[in-house]
Amino acid sequence: VLKYVWPYMTTFKTPLASALVAASLVGSAQAAVTFTEDFTGPTLDAAWTQSGYLAGHLGISSGSYEMTATRGGGGNPKLQQFLPGVSDTSYTHEIDVVLTPFFLTGSGGTQSDFKWKTFGPDGFMEIVLNSFGDMRLFHNDFDGGGGNIQPNTNIGISEVALLNLTTNYDIGTDTINVTYALNGGAPQLFYSGGGVDGPIGDTVSNFVEVELFKWGAVPDTPTIAIDGWNLSSAAVIPEPSTSILLAAFLGLAAVRRRR
Repeated sequence: VLKYVWPYMTTFKTPLASALVAASLVGSAQAAVTFTEDFTGPTLDAAWTQSGYLAGHLGISSGSYEMTATRGGGGNPKLQQFLPGVSDTSYTHEIDVVLTPFFLTGSGGTQSDFKWKTFGPDGFMEIVLNSFGDMRLFHNDFDGGGGNIQPNTNIGISEVALLNLTTNYDIGTDTINVTYALNGGAPQLFYSGGGVDGPIGDTVSNFVEVELFKWGAVPDTPTIAIDGWNLSSAAVIPEPSTSILLAAFLGLAAVRRRR
């Protein structure tokens, strides 16, 4: 960092300007990839893209975005938001969804999957909840590694349930914590750790997606309602050496002001 900051010391004559340059260089690599969506209003916000079986997109109703799916309907419906850029921050990714009818109608449920996915330059992750109430976490790292880092686990969910899913990514440790909560209850830990081959990296900044996948031939059709969907970045904490350098510049400014 010093070799990039030092030339500016001769260009800017005041210690405050030097400190500001140092601070700006420290923070210049940070990138925020964020959005907040509560699906209010009569139409879908322009940031979102609908794809797949378009008849499966029911649109916004009572503050929720609704989707349904039928097998062989020309592709399962997907809702996506594209997020260009590289994320170099820790982040929290959260969704609230009501799944009804999804689980208990007919024999074996609707034979469907709810899929919540994130894609980035280092790979993708998806949480898949099937109509039997089993949920798993899949990671593909784009280096040949791929598989369930949390196998199918029954989470005790039933019809007409509000499901909250939250993923917290810590860039410092390159690990994630995934929790779920039912009907406003306390969050339950679903997974904590690294990726399929250890590293996770940026698996979020290309785009995020929900897919409603109908894989079975039973006549019952699944319906979901997304109540809210948020992605928020946390600030990058500089490495200790960078923090010390920045503190030195600020201290120099204070000394010169006293003189």
